[in-house]
Order: sequence, then structure tokens, then C-alpha cells
Amino acid sequence: KVVACIFHGSAIATTSFRLGYQLCTSKFWWEDAWAAVALVFDIICLFGVWAKFTPVDDNPRIYTAMFWLLPITFTSVLWAARISTIYPILRIANPRGALRRTVYAIISSLGVMWTALIVEKVLSCVCHGCHIGSDIAIADLITDVISDLMLVITPLYLLRDVRLTRHQRILITSVFCASMLNTVVSIPTSILLLLAQRSKATLIFAHVKPTTSLVIANLLVIVSFLYRHLRNSTEDLDQPATTRTVEFSTVVDLDQPTVDKNRSIAQTSSIPICTTVSTQAHSTCQGAGQLGESPNDSSL
Repeated sequence: KVVACIFHGSAIATTSFRLGYQLCTSKFWWEDAWAAVALVFDIICLFGVWAKFTPVDDNPRIYTAMFWLLPITFTSVLWAARISTIYPILRIANPRGALRRTVYAIISSLGVMWTALIVEKVLSCVCHGCHIGSDIAIADLITDVISDLMLVITPLYLLRDVRLTRHQRILITSVFCASMLNTVVSIPTSILLLLAQRSKATLIFAHVKPTTSLVIANLLVIVSFLYRHLRNSTEDLDQPATTRTVEFSTVVDLDQPTVDKNRSIAQTSSIPICTTVSTQAHSTCQGAGQLGESPNDSSL
């Protein structure tokens, strides 16, 4: 119970900070919406943990509800967090054409695996009393490995041509590579589900797995916040690549016509405009600077 509260509390705290920061800075986007979905399911998980260890557990209706609800909420936290993890690459790398469609296809595949696992666990509850058999454990492990590989390989491939400083590239790459921690947790979880389903270690890993995924989904925003404030920078790590480029180009484009205009005016004002002034003694050539003067002429 203590371990579950620590991990779920950390996930809820980091997600709440992430959502509050994004709302305050007007940067709330799709990945934040999916993080909010994961947060709702994680709060339900935490409530389920408390319900399991309180006298309300004697109520058969509460027990039945938790028995059905917890497998679904654990799975939903995990996969909503994964979708939230992959979405920022659309803003950072800003892929176009086929690459962008590929990212959307990957996001869709995550949704399909999420739905398939939910259906499988619901059928297990209907037919076997929510007993997690070997088929579900193996399906969990396979989908975990595939999804985590996609969460690492896709950003690394798309970030190769993005203009980033050395520090930015290291930080962003490290954040996306942290998704492999999910696989590190998923492997022992699946093994324990096969060998010792009702052991304390299995219950602990069952809580660690989704909360780790949710904390990893929040890392990019948290690291970006720390990077911005510790380095006194005005640029976030998750700022779109096009924004950086357009901002620089805009300065150049706006300045160039001004320079040309000033240069044109300077050249125009430096051209002498000569007028012949007939006086009693001689003729003179007056420049542009003398055009405003009224010569004491007897005749023009």
C-alpha cells in the first residue's frame, strides 16, 4: 500500500504540475490532453488501492467493481501515457508528408493495442473471473516491447535533421529513450504474472509499471521547465522547430526592406541636382542641399 501510494502520488503530482504549467503558458496541446486522461485513470487506481485495504472491501459490490475496474484502469494509464509521450515529436520535429502520416499511424497503432488489451481483459473477467492468465501476460509483454521500441526509434529518426544545440539534443533524446524503462519494468511484471500472480512482488510491479510510464510522459515538460529557468532561456525544449526557424527568418525579412529603403533614400539625397542660376557676374550649380534657399537673383 505504501509503495503504491508513493508511485501513484508521484505520477499524480508530476502530471498535475505538467498540466498546470502548460495551461499557464498557453501551450496545452494534444499530448497534455492524453496526460489528463491518464491522470484520471491513475486517480481511480489510487482510489482502488485504498478501497482494497479498507473495511469497504467487505462490501461485495465495491469488491466486484474494483475487481473489474483495476485491470482496465491500470492498462488505460499505461497506454494513455504512451500516446502522450509520442505526440510531442509532431511539434518538435514537425515532420511533413509521409513522415507525418507515419507518426499518426504509430499513434493509431498504440490505440489499437490499447483497445485490444482492454477487450481481452474484459473477456477474461467475464469468462474467468478476471484471472490474468498466461495469454494476457504474454500479450502484455509483446505489446509493451513493440510500443516502447516505437517510442524510442521514431523520435530518434525524426530528430536527426532538427536543428538543436548539443545540450538540447542530449536532453530531448534522453527523455525519449527513457521509454525503455517501461520495458525494463514490463519484463519482470510479465514473468511474475506467469509464475506468481498473487505475490506481493507482482502487486508492486503492477503499480510501478503504469506510474513509471506516466512519469516518463511528463519528463519532457519538466526537463524543459528546468532548462528554461536554470539557463535563463526563453526557449523551451519542446518548442516546434519551425517556430525557431520562422522567428529568425522574420527578423531578417523585416530588416532587409528597411535597409534597402534607407539606402535608396541616402543615394537619392546624395545626387546633386543642378540648376543654372543667371546672375550679373557668373553661373553656379546648386546641390540638393541648396534647393531650399532663395538666392538673391535678379532673374532666373
